[in-house]
Amino acid sequence: MLRLIAAADPLEHVLPHSLHWNIGPFPMTNQMLMALVTAVLMLLVFPSLFRRAYTEAPRGSRNFFESILEFLRVEVFRPALKEHTDRFVPFLWTLFFFILFSNLLGQIPIDEIITLITGKPSHIGGTATGTPITTGALAVCAFFFIHINGIVQVAKSLIQGTYGHHAHHEEHTSNGHPPHEAAHDLEHVRGDALPADVPQEFKALGDPTHHYHDDEHPGHGGRGTHQTDDHAAHGKGMNPAAAALLSIPLYFWNFAPHPFKPQPGQSKILWAPDVLIWLLLLVLELIGAVIKPFALMIRLFANMIAGHIVLAALILLIPVTAGVAAQIGIGAPVTILSLLIRMLELFVAFLQAYIFVFLVTLFIASAVAPEH
Repeated sequence: MLRLIAAADPLEHVLPHSLHWNIGPFPMTNQMLMALVTAVLMLLVFPSLFRRAYTEAPRGSRNFFESILEFLRVEVFRPALKEHTDRFVPFLWTLFFFILFSNLLGQIPIDEIITLITGKPSHIGGTATGTPITTGALAVCAFFFIHINGIVQVAKSLIQGTYGHHAHHEEHTSNGHPPHEAAHDLEHVRGDALPADVPQEFKALGDPTHHYHDDEHPGHGGRGTHQTDDHAAHGKGMNPAAAALLSIPLYFWNFAPHPFKPQPGQSKILWAPDVLIWLLLLVLELIGAVIKPFALMIRLFANMIAGHIVLAALILLIPVTAGVAAQIGIGAPVTILSLLIRMLELFVAFLQAYIFVFLVTLFIASAVAPEH
């Protein structure tokens, strides 16, 4: 029985196995099945828990999930995305919980339990994120989401007439009002280095779009008498069709820095070295844009299969040992060590979901920051 559980090859536990089912032209594997189970589980859990608003304090499983959702929104997304937080929260929450559920379901030894009951090898279970196909699909989704929203942000700025006008951006106090001169007073103003401010007014916590309101952008509602003058200086917005066409080249124009861009009053001849260096930097930035999702894919995939391989290798030491006494002598410490590694894997399951979403948040923040 131990031989069935450990398998002859430690990689047997992390490799995809065909279940002899087909979804159209694609054969179903155990990891594809677990990804489908994860999606169905999310569709069952979250609508049932959050089908209606609660006025009282949440309890039980709702409190557990709500604390995670609020932590991500306030401590992870909001410091990076600021006024764009609520715009991207649905995607980032979905990404986090899909990865987390996939990681946690992979910790349940479904195939080992079936093997123990039936005495026959089974490959029903597995870790959906333990294959580069799943992690690669997540990385590709993140890649297109990041850059499409970066282009959309440029188009919005062109339509609003605010493109290129970012010199008068003002941070606001924790109540959402324009700041006073003592910008170093952290009791009154938001610090970028802080994970999140503690607002004196809870509306600021619940509505980051309004809290991090940018006075120079039209259409947000006026706070401050200088807003009208700033908007007048920006000029009229562009036609949506023209903005959509122009946003793509402008996005790539700002994709790499312009170290020699001539400032007002400087010679236009500086455009020559600037464009040359910009082209070189653009190539590096484009390579980096492809490497980032690839790194996300490999990091998640490698971390999720590493623990399973180590566990399988440890358990394999028991049946290959000659003699019952030797098996007991090795089996006892191996069992204890395996339990400790299982606990570490549970921590890694949460950690890798957090890291993946945290990095995607930073990449989105860089894409939607105008002209950066």
